[in-house]
Amino acid sequence: MSKEIIPAGQSISIAVLFISGSSLFMGTSGESGNSSWIALIFAISLAVPLMLIYARLHVLFPGKDLYDMLIAVFGTVFGRVLSCLYIWYALHLGALVLRNFGEFSKTVALTSTPMIAPMLVIGLLCIWVVSAGIEVLGRSAKFLLLFTFIVIVFIQILSVPKFEYHHLKPLLDSGWGPIGADTAGSFTFPFAEIVIFLGAFNALPPKGSAKRVLLSSTLIAGMIIIFVTIRNLLVLGPEILSSLYFPSYVAVSRINIGDFLTRIEGSSAIIFVTALFIKVSLCLYVTCNGVSKVFRLKSYRSVVLQMGLIMVYLADFIYKDIMQMQYFAYHIYKVYALPFQVVIPVMLWLTAEILSRRKSSTTSMK
Repeated sequence: MSKEIIPAGQSISIAVLFISGSSLFMGTSGESGNSSWIALIFAISLAVPLMLIYARLHVLFPGKDLYDMLIAVFGTVFGRVLSCLYIWYALHLGALVLRNFGEFSKTVALTSTPMIAPMLVIGLLCIWVVSAGIEVLGRSAKFLLLFTFIVIVFIQILSVPKFEYHHLKPLLDSGWGPIGADTAGSFTFPFAEIVIFLGAFNALPPKGSAKRVLLSSTLIAGMIIIFVTIRNLLVLGPEILSSLYFPSYVAVSRINIGDFLTRIEGSSAIIFVTALFIKVSLCLYVTCNGVSKVFRLKSYRSVVLQMGLIMVYLADFIYKDIMQMQYFAYHIYKVYALPFQVVIPVMLWLTAEILSRRKSSTTSMK
């Protein structure tokens, strides 16, 4: 089987939609009220050095993915143990995003339909795309990102008459404490979740710039999320915003242009589904890729159907209700995800740098 390669443009498209993902609809951590956009700027600033570390790993291990790096640096046994942890994280993250969609369908769109039905439909679509290969996912993401940009700009323009600028005042009303908490929450969800993309680094061109892909996608997705957050804040206000499960849907539903252009919140729901589709597909690909590396399978495609159905089943029972889902996303997740997003990658980077310098010094002595 020939090696799959996704160009930088398609990689950026995947990463932008992956980072945007659930945060376009669920919003980001919002304890700081009308200063939440400041926390987002701080979160992006924290994410940039992390992206540089991820990009450095691609330079140190060209043509290898996260699982290859872990096994090469930490050995066969411990490296496979860490790989299993990342398999779980990718599987769990995909299930979390699927459940976000399931709760949205149950709460807003398909209130009489069992939650498992829409999640299974999206899950089967992701299984089909991942089975076709990550190159198909890259081409799909490039088209869907263009569509997403057009719809977001269109909605932003139509939302302007509903803006109430007094919602931005008084600035820093709640102090720096909530902003710090929101910065930590927004850093782990959604920006640092791009650590999942390391599991697909083997699909990047060996001489391609991972730095360009990661930094560009972080900044583009960050700008999208900031614009959507400010729009929701100006339309709804901080009090209403903090009480909603899906603020973007409610904010867009208030658009009314001359009693003619109304009820366009369905367009924002389509954006949510497209970003979710890319995010779950990448999580499924990385999960299957990890299973194939740990168990030395010939191809990741042999386990796509099984892992995809497990992901859907896990999404069905992972939360008791929507309140538990929101509590986990905004309070528990930033602690749970930190080892996967920061601790282990930094350990991997530092160890790889030490081994690389030892190797180069030994070679020069010869």
